[in-house]
Amino acid sequence: MNAIGTISYVVLALLLCAAAVGLVLGLRVQWRRIAAGQPAPGQSGAIAGLAARIHWPSFWTRGLLLSRLFKRPVAGLAHALLFFGALVAIAGHALYALTFLGIEVYEGAFGFIVMELARELAGLAMLAGAAFLFVRRLWPPERLTVGQERRGFAPMEALLLAIIVLGFAAEIFRLAQPDAVSRGEFLGLALGGALNGLEAATLAAGQSVLWWLHGLLGLAFIVLIPRTPMSHMILGPLNTALARRRAGITLPLIDFEAPAADGAEPPLGAEKLADLPRKNLLDAAACLWCGRCHEACPAAQTGKALSPKKVMLTCAAYLEQGRTQDAALIDELGAEAIFNCTTCAACVEQCPVTNNPAETILHFRRQFVMGRSEMPEVMALANRNLEARGHPFAGTAANRDDWRRGLEVPLYEAGRTEYLLWIGCAVAFEERAQQVARAMARILDAAGVSWGILEESRCTGDPARMMGNELLFVELAQANIEDFRERGISKVITMCAHCFNSFDRYYPELGASWETIPHGVLIERLIREGRLAPVRDPARRITFHDPCYLARHNGIVRETRGVVAAVGELVEMPRHGRDSFCCGAGGGNYWSREGGTARISDTRLDEALATGADQVATSCPFCLLMLTSSAAGRGGERKVFDLAELVVAALPPADATASNHSH
Repeated sequence: MNAIGTISYVVLALLLCAAAVGLVLGLRVQWRRIAAGQPAPGQSGAIAGLAARIHWPSFWTRGLLLSRLFKRPVAGLAHALLFFGALVAIAGHALYALTFLGIEVYEGAFGFIVMELARELAGLAMLAGAAFLFVRRLWPPERLTVGQERRGFAPMEALLLAIIVLGFAAEIFRLAQPDAVSRGEFLGLALGGALNGLEAATLAAGQSVLWWLHGLLGLAFIVLIPRTPMSHMILGPLNTALARRRAGITLPLIDFEAPAADGAEPPLGAEKLADLPRKNLLDAAACLWCGRCHEACPAAQTGKALSPKKVMLTCAAYLEQGRTQDAALIDELGAEAIFNCTTCAACVEQCPVTNNPAETILHFRRQFVMGRSEMPEVMALANRNLEARGHPFAGTAANRDDWRRGLEVPLYEAGRTEYLLWIGCAVAFEERAQQVARAMARILDAAGVSWGILEESRCTGDPARMMGNELLFVELAQANIEDFRERGISKVITMCAHCFNSFDRYYPELGASWETIPHGVLIERLIREGRLAPVRDPARRITFHDPCYLARHNGIVRETRGVVAAVGELVEMPRHGRDSFCCGAGGGNYWSREGGTARISDTRLDEALATGADQVATSCPFCLLMLTSSAAGRGGERKVFDLAELVVAALPPADATASNHSH
């Protein structure tokens, strides 16, 4: 390399250092905004315990391997080409610096494969990815524009395209020169031939100009990253690294007895950004406004006021404007939209940068309920009934013991009974759901399981928590924990996905220590162990609706399908497993007057019936009730069943009528 070339690289290196400083300063502004939020419990410092909070599997799979992006294969491929191409190109530039130490990186096989061929392919990959993303911004799909399209992407993608094209142009001028040597830069070699008629001085000058333009625009891009939507290149992987270790929604407990640092009362939810945890503010900063959450949201897709994308972009706008103390935010979001959320976590499952819009929504919902005493009318009635009677079913004609009429149902005996069969509130007070408990009692007897129930019980508190009444949830949960502790209960069977989620996710934070198993998981285990032998009918086509609180929140997918496969032929809906569509009951919306253009449960039932299945199965009483309601006007034949009902119907007569012989 001649002296001019050496000086050029030294100057470029100094400019690169300056660009890096500009990048850091921009990110510092971003962090100051995020730091206005609430720190994680016990972590008052800005980066205290950061390494311990990193969720490495999430960081590698979603942050670096871009797994969530591939839910949209074409967009995922474009991002992957751009991202991995850039990694190879950056590595090549870094390796080139070794030539200043006398190491000839362009020699031999390494030079051909890595420094020439790989970098050429990487450049083409970047070109293809950037071109696709730029063109998509010019003709965007609806999800990118719903609510509002994020400005700034198109100019930055155009800048990126210009950088890549200029890099290739500089290469073409370099390889057209008489003394140029290359074996792997096939595009530059092919196009360089078109410039053979130019003089060597012209080619050298052209290369120099193009090289500097390429470099200077690249440095400008680096400086602009934290000041434009391209900040997601850094904030996205960081946000993914700090994702919760458990899928779905995990609301932090409120310590009602601990005052805030300034002696004030702890915030009862959020009305402004400063009330939210810092992770939720990082969500807003990292949000792409891509609309994938909007496309997955059952409320948004059935014409409700809620769009999780609108919630996130509104929070992002307030954050960018530095309005972290502006309490107008909660009113701009609106109570109707906030209470439309079914807490299904579809938005969480779809987000490519692992945002959790549902948790942000629930923080605002807490403020409406506990801070402002505002709640939709039917939800408020259910909430009052929870406070007065320990269950949310106001006006029910059912008695808690109606489900066990004609059955010999044992009570749990400490030291003698293995499993507590938790009845819950929906199974106790809704006539249709009572049949699930009756079926489950027969299954446990047929399998010879030692089980019993509590003579008196109350709701787990899930409806209270998801409707925003955290104080009532804690009261109910603590009472249940004390009851279980007094009886020495160590194993619990739930028939409700919401009960399972509360027991397994939230109760341990309050001191619970028992094992909880969903009834569908237990049934699958009993069938697999040969303790249940249902007769399979291959002509019986069954489609399975995944309860959000089992599949998406807790990853329980395989076991429930194992039960279906044991009694008939499983027919999958297009949206199933962790990508299932909600029934509409979650988040307290079982107790709501549903507006919009369609009922969520009707939409889901249409999808189920479109499979041509004879029966629709599920494993949560709220899903059962919602889908049964939607099916009521579509013929007299019952089509929706719980897994326990399907298994009981398939048991040989001797097993199905087994008496309580195991207690």
